[in-house]
Amino acid sequence: MSAVHATHADVDHATARLLDVQVGDPTVMAHADVTAWEIVLDRIELDVMRGERNLARGLEFRTDPWDLPDDDIGPIPAVLVERALGIHRRQHDLIEKMSQTLHHTWRQQAVAEANSRDQAVTPYPVYVDVTI
Repeated sequence: MSAVHATHADVDHATARLLDVQVGDPTVMAHADVTAWEIVLDRIELDVMRGERNLARGLEFRTDPWDLPDDDIGPIPAVLVERALGIHRRQHDLIEKMSQTLHHTWRQQAVAEANSRDQAVTPYPVYVDVTI
């Protein structure tokens, strides 16, 4: 139990809530539906994998519609907490990369717009893509 409390200092609020289920009532934990949680985690991880792949390829990112399961599947089983935390970290990494890509795209768009406004003044290219 001390490892769980030590970990709380290193994680954000959402992750801390995820860790809290480990220290819940053992009888509730024993009845947790591992298969249902694996399906939920598979769906979330699939969206993360799609996002990572599409971002790397410069493609549009879309996810399937997803809602909380209709059935009460109980708290996340302790055996799946590490997997859930890993997916959570990957989600945050993906969000950060998407944010950086969006910022870079906005900067490129600003340069292109400035170039199109100034074309009469500068008839030669102002921006060269050196990443190719």
